[in-house]
Amino acid sequence: MKILILAIIPALMLCNFACFSGKTDGTSGSQMQSQTDSTKQTDSNKVSNVTGKQDSTMNTNKYTDLNKDAFALHYDAIVIDTHNDILMPVFLQGADLNKDNPGTQSDIIKWKRGGLDIQMFSIYVPERFKSNHFSYVMKLIDKLEENETENPGSFALCRNYAELESGLRAGKFVGLLGGEGGNMIEGSMENLETLYSRGVRYLGLTWNTSNAIAISAKDETERGRAGGLTEFGKGVVKRMNELGMLIDVSHLGETAFWDVVELSNAPIIASHSNCYSLAPHYRNLTDEQIKAIAKSGGYIGINFYYKFLDPSGNQTAIKNAQSKYRNAANKFAGEYGDDLIGFNEKRYEYIINNPVNSGTSVDILIDHIDHIVKLVGVDYVGLGSDFDGSITTVNELYDATCYPIITKKLVERGYTEQDIRKILGGNFLRVFKQVCG
Repeated sequence: MKILILAIIPALMLCNFACFSGKTDGTSGSQMQSQTDSTKQTDSNKVSNVTGKQDSTMNTNKYTDLNKDAFALHYDAIVIDTHNDILMPVFLQGADLNKDNPGTQSDIIKWKRGGLDIQMFSIYVPERFKSNHFSYVMKLIDKLEENETENPGSFALCRNYAELESGLRAGKFVGLLGGEGGNMIEGSMENLETLYSRGVRYLGLTWNTSNAIAISAKDETERGRAGGLTEFGKGVVKRMNELGMLIDVSHLGETAFWDVVELSNAPIIASHSNCYSLAPHYRNLTDEQIKAIAKSGGYIGINFYYKFLDPSGNQTAIKNAQSKYRNAANKFAGEYGDDLIGFNEKRYEYIINNPVNSGTSVDILIDHIDHIVKLVGVDYVGLGSDFDGSITTVNELYDATCYPIITKKLVERGYTEQDIRKILGGNFLRVFKQVCG
């Protein structure tokens, strides 16, 4: 059974937590490691949500020809996205999580067609809300719990590894909860504990604005605010360790980051961040920060937002490329019916034969994965798309049906089957089980 993968992840990766080797040579992939109308469907999403995944284990190479079987591998693997903001359009704009919404980058229909098994939902309070943040968050969680109640056979909102395992075994789409921005606890340790009791399993200590916990990356770099964790923030970090709640350092100022490294006795994650050395943006992680996260046994989810990937990116050029690729996929989607692998092969063939020489390519996203792997090893990186967070993604990843393109690109870079399974989901599963139980 596919669930066997879950049982052996910790054993496979235990030896890698704090013993990364530092920089390697310039090779990549396996070589690095061996050395508004919510009822309307868009045409390209008419491919069936029946993925036909088969179960496998991480210590067995199931596929002998990854170039031929890249998409089969993708739909066989456990795929996890550690950051998505779909709850905002669902809660505020009337989108339906269970329908193919033309105005969203993701929903359960798109996730299934893209091979996603587990989504970490971002619980976020929009900046225009100046008060009652905690109450707003409780309503967001209520909304997801209602969805589980209304869809008991297909959706499981999970709080720990055993529930996650059970949900996957039952063939359900699994939801996890993560908080984005410590302002939501309103300076109250009791509110933090309530978040945990409601199922929130990571908390991003800040968003772009600072709060009672810490100074944000944006405030530190663009607004000149000094400081790291507050005394209350230090208590929050310690309490999160005690509860079994992941500390998310995406959006956190660098001074506060190093305070967290010093204080935390558990793995640290960055749910949706990229590499500063490739794209010098305040939201990205320096090489020293990446090393510290890996040393903690943690995890970095690569963000799909073009501004965090490509300093020279042009939004208009990207949107033109996405329109071209989406429209082409719409035209031939009906030919493939339930055949998701065939659909993806056709879509990828079109992308390769009709290159766009502007915008920001998915290859740059793979460069960020490569950089982390070269620096600390393959065990600490995954996917944290930031879909539906008001972002423009890279050319080829126009919505959540496009995750298989990443797997194909990883194969082309020379990653092994086991490496790809780790990046797609195994690395986060290892951290989640260790910290959240």
